[in-house]
Amino acid sequence: MNWKEESGHPFRWNIENLQPHSQKVRLAIIVALIILYIVTFYVNPESLGGVGAALITIPVVLAGLYFGRTVGLLAGLVSSVLNSVLLQIFVGGEWMMRLAQGVPGYIILIIAGYAAGLLKTSIDERQSTEKELRSRERYFAIINQMTQDILALKDSADLYYRLVTQITNLFVADYGYLVRRGAAQNQTVLVATTLYLDQPSTNLVLEASEAVTYSSALESGKPFVIEDVPSSGYVINPGPFKQLPLSPRSALCIPFSIQEFKFGAALIAFDTPRRFTFEELGRAEQIGKQVALGLWTIHQEAEIQKRLRESRTLSKIEQSLGETEQVGLDKVLQLIVDSARELIPGTQQAVIHLLDEENQILVPRAVSGYKDSNPEQLNLRPGEGVAGQVMVNGGVVSIADVETHADFRPKKQPVQFHSLMVAPVQSGNMRLGTISVQCREPGAFSVEQHTLLSSLGTQAAIAIENARLLETTQQSLREVNALYQITRGLVASLDAEQLMKDVVYLLQQSFGYYHVQIYVVDPETEELVMKNESVEPATGLRPRVQHLAPGAGIIGHTAETGIPFLTNNVNGVIFYIPDPLFSDVQSELAVPIRVNNRVFGVLDVQHCPPGRLSKRDLQLVGVVAEQLAVAVQRTELYSELQSSLGQEKSIRSQLVQSERLALVGRLLASVSHELNNPLQSIQNALFLLKDDRGISDQSQKDLQIVLSETERMAALIERLRSSYRPTQQDDFQVVQVNSVVEDIYVLVATHLRHNKIAFEFHPEPDLPTISGLPDQIRQVILNLFMNAVEAMPSGGRLIVSTSRWEQKEILLTVSDTGPGIDPEIMPRIFDAFITSKERGTGLGLTITYDIIQRHNGRIQVENNPDCGALFKIWFPCS
Repeated sequence: MNWKEESGHPFRWNIENLQPHSQKVRLAIIVALIILYIVTFYVNPESLGGVGAALITIPVVLAGLYFGRTVGLLAGLVSSVLNSVLLQIFVGGEWMMRLAQGVPGYIILIIAGYAAGLLKTSIDERQSTEKELRSRERYFAIINQMTQDILALKDSADLYYRLVTQITNLFVADYGYLVRRGAAQNQTVLVATTLYLDQPSTNLVLEASEAVTYSSALESGKPFVIEDVPSSGYVINPGPFKQLPLSPRSALCIPFSIQEFKFGAALIAFDTPRRFTFEELGRAEQIGKQVALGLWTIHQEAEIQKRLRESRTLSKIEQSLGETEQVGLDKVLQLIVDSARELIPGTQQAVIHLLDEENQILVPRAVSGYKDSNPEQLNLRPGEGVAGQVMVNGGVVSIADVETHADFRPKKQPVQFHSLMVAPVQSGNMRLGTISVQCREPGAFSVEQHTLLSSLGTQAAIAIENARLLETTQQSLREVNALYQITRGLVASLDAEQLMKDVVYLLQQSFGYYHVQIYVVDPETEELVMKNESVEPATGLRPRVQHLAPGAGIIGHTAETGIPFLTNNVNGVIFYIPDPLFSDVQSELAVPIRVNNRVFGVLDVQHCPPGRLSKRDLQLVGVVAEQLAVAVQRTELYSELQSSLGQEKSIRSQLVQSERLALVGRLLASVSHELNNPLQSIQNALFLLKDDRGISDQSQKDLQIVLSETERMAALIERLRSSYRPTQQDDFQVVQVNSVVEDIYVLVATHLRHNKIAFEFHPEPDLPTISGLPDQIRQVILNLFMNAVEAMPSGGRLIVSTSRWEQKEILLTVSDTGPGIDPEIMPRIFDAFITSKERGTGLGLTITYDIIQRHNGRIQVENNPDCGALFKIWFPCS
């Protein structure tokens, strides 16, 4: 057997084995020397004399050196007698006399034998002391090395091998084993041996019969000695070592235990019978306690480090839980499964399954340690497999070997692990999913690790609840903000088109919906017409016009039934009409917009994976639709009110204008009447003067000018009187407005040409006639033409058109390309004496307005968007 040298101390054999001779050999040497001594006397006693007698000292000294003081003393006495007898025999004389003569020499001989014995005792004591010192030195050196190896632990497998090797060398055994207690209860595992096999032999779980020796030593806490292995019935060589040609005769089992800490034991075997001294057993017990103390120390340190790692990891997880908003739920869950692999020894794979409530399936949300795995292969259903059972029943489940467990779901591919531990991820009584850890070795997880995995499951549940709470809070904030923005926009705006545009924009921007659109029901055709839609950034689409037949698609169905509709699988809806521009859509909800108990339109929201629509979205969009309906209803009421106010204002303005015109008419009639009489007198006097022959030619010319002017003034007064003279219905005639326009154009054609004004007339061929006074209608059109000419001093275009208006009226429009009407006088354009002309009187449009009113018509003026003014006149058909 080749042993490794440990700690620089070569292997030393027992001191007894180093003695060159046994007791028999020593005795044979002494006898041989005595015989040699006798032979020497026999050959030549005379020549030897005293020298020959002195040779007896050699065997005496050797007897003392070999056998001690007593034997040396006896050897001296016996040799003295023998020497006297030999001298008497070979030399002659009485032996007593010879004895008496050699007393001084014999005393020296006896002293030499005794001294040699003393020397032997001294040498033995010194050798024994040296042996003890070497033994103790070796013992302490090995103990010290073992302690250093334990405290400098780097690789536990190497440490176990070094320990069993050092103990085997210390007791000069042939081979040894080292076992420790396994994670499972009453489990003993072989972790190191000095023997070698081609296949791995460590981490071998011993059978019950093979573990009896170790269990006995651990229970007693004392070294367990087997001096006769063959007849003891104990199994020394476990597992594959039974097949080796080993024949242990003696064995010593040293337990590694101290107080409640029972790590394991070392067993050393001897191929020859071996008896152990009390000192060896005491040292064996000390070694066991020293190793146990060292292992307990590193175990405590490892436990402390483990607790520190757990505390740091849990603290990191808790910190991440507080930063879920920034970190994200997926990263927190990934941190938890990575921590499970780090904190639970032996874990190769970890996974968190969360329940998909809609599909009722456990989906892997975070995995660690899986390589090239398809996540769908890890899907489970509640009640299916071990994780499914934990999801249904709760509690931590640990399986030592999945291949022998009935609840483990078989996979298509071979199982890559044996140990499995699963804990629920639950908040209160609500189970959210499971967390699982796996190991390739069987029986890898202890009861202590159940608590840790359960704690990680609780942390995952807290993370999920925090994420859900955060998501709910953010969703609520987004909803409140969106509703606030929408409500503020709806309150601030009275434009229905702008309201719908704002709604689709805010819904998409606030909630990230893929596509939002609003359809409005056409009251005449009952078709659904798209009014507004959001632009999906990925498509870059612009709003488009689209019509849907009544009841067509999800939108038509919602408009027809008046009931909100929600689906996350549009392809499963029979009446769904796909839009090729939005082929990614998988979810859609539609909510009717009700105005005055009728479906005004539909607010439609579409989403694509991975996004999904929920009942919360339906509720939110429903609230927005209600707000939009109220706003639309308010805009309609506002429009109706504005229209009513406009009509009331128009009527009030007409009444005021009529009163003003009546007042002006009465004033002008009175003034014209008062002026007409003196004017007639003046004209008569002028006619008389004209017939007077005493007037010079120049005076005649001047008089003619005065008469001409007075005639013009009389004509003006007559026109004023006729304009404001009350009209009678019997005076009205049938008037064709197209003919009147053409007559007026013939009258002013030359004037238009001189002013570089182009005339455009767009008459309706079958224009109905009106009932009125032809001269006053001509005056109205002439006034408008002349105003247009005066507004275009540098030339331009005069555009006139006639058309039928709602079957009851005709519409006459007169527009020009001038600068338009000053906005400051626009509201009072028909008031008397209101004008922007330098030489105008401000009565033309006032008279025009009055004539139109007396014909039961109405007039409206506005500036064209490009340039010029536009007058619109409505006359009732005759």
